Amino acid sequence: MLLERLIQQKRLVVLGINSGTSADSLDLCAVRISRIKNKKNIKVLAKNKFDFPASLKKQIHNQIHCKQINPESIIQLDNILGMFIGLKAKEFIKRLKKNNINVNMIASHGQTIRHIPGRVKIGMLLINGTLQIGSLDQIAAKCNRIVTGDFRQADIAAGNEGAPITTGAMFDLFSNTKPRLIINIGGISNYFYFPANKSNKEIAASDCGPGNSLCDILSEKLFNKPFDKNGQIARKGNVNQRLLTLLLSNPFFSNKQVSTGREAFGLKTAEEIIEFGNKFKISYEDLMATTSELTVLAIIKGIESLYLNDKDLNKLYLTGGGRKNIFFRKGLGSYLPDIGIRMVDELGIDGDYVEAAAFAVLGEACLRSESFVNYRHKDKRDILIPVLGHIVQPPNVRY
Repeated sequence: MLLERLIQQKRLVVLGINSGTSADSLDLCAVRISRIKNKKNIKVLAKNKFDFPASLKKQIHNQIHCKQINPESIIQLDNILGMFIGLKAKEFIKRLKKNNINVNMIASHGQTIRHIPGRVKIGMLLINGTLQIGSLDQIAAKCNRIVTGDFRQADIAAGNEGAPITTGAMFDLFSNTKPRLIINIGGISNYFYFPANKSNKEIAASDCGPGNSLCDILSEKLFNKPFDKNGQIARKGNVNQRLLTLLLSNPFFSNKQVSTGREAFGLKTAEEIIEFGNKFKISYEDLMATTSELTVLAIIKGIESLYLNDKDLNKLYLTGGGRKNIFFRKGLGSYLPDIGIRMVDELGIDGDYVEAAAFAVLGEACLRSESFVNYRHKDKRDILIPVLGHIVQPPNVRY
């Protein structure tokens, strides 16, 4: 379908696609977005998950953790991942069509392999950046659909950090007459705060610090398990205060950045934790408990001012894979005895697919050149979230 005809439609089914910081699977979520009399109605229609093949997952993790990037390998993996996403999306689109769901367009986040939010001076310029791979053109060619993406790159060009990128979409999905606080515990943890509709308080969003990232790496290296299921390992250990104090000294917790990534809370930090444990003879279970406590405290530190300043905020909703971690949930509950710790699933969207749904909303807004709501960064600047990105038409469209 030509871009002009697509834009004219008032109702679109958008396939949102996400691969998170953990880089273990592809989440797909078909969302119907209707626009009637300047009002937007959003409904999740279907969802699915595809695990990455072991070889592809290894390639992705090699690129995430490598100290020196090889341009050839990046180009190759960009296309390989784009082909994989395209084939899986095509498979899902065919399945949806049998249920009379016709996908009009695709919004793909891609896979982040570098995120450098802090600006550094290069010559006369202050530069930051982010990099996502998973060729949009390959997806468009495989699925014969218009594809939107590169949202983080566009946000960087607009003068921001490229994250959190889905604030406006999360507002559309979850804002309410009552205040809402959504905590996403993915590889990195972040929050989205939406005050009550008639409140004069500001929308806020920011990364908190590590989510599952460090725990996943430790689980694999120390226990040969891909992740600490339900926080079972952490719950067997005790928090080591000396190590925790060291981890809390990470510069992210004291600077003005609103986003972070595996560069700060990834393999290097996990190796330092293991080295510290070996030096001071700390058990593996205690290392996991301490690292898990870091995730809890990072979230508490991130949201503290929100619940102290909004007396009507009596619940928070967890999304992402980390919402299933009992250590995280109990830890948050112990620090927030007056706030109910709930699952975002109660609000009508499966917590495993919230980000994919948000990218569907973001992609449709990008298609229509819509601007989203304001929110505050740590330095208290009001920033308009422009929905920018790339729009790719499939090569076999007939003009």
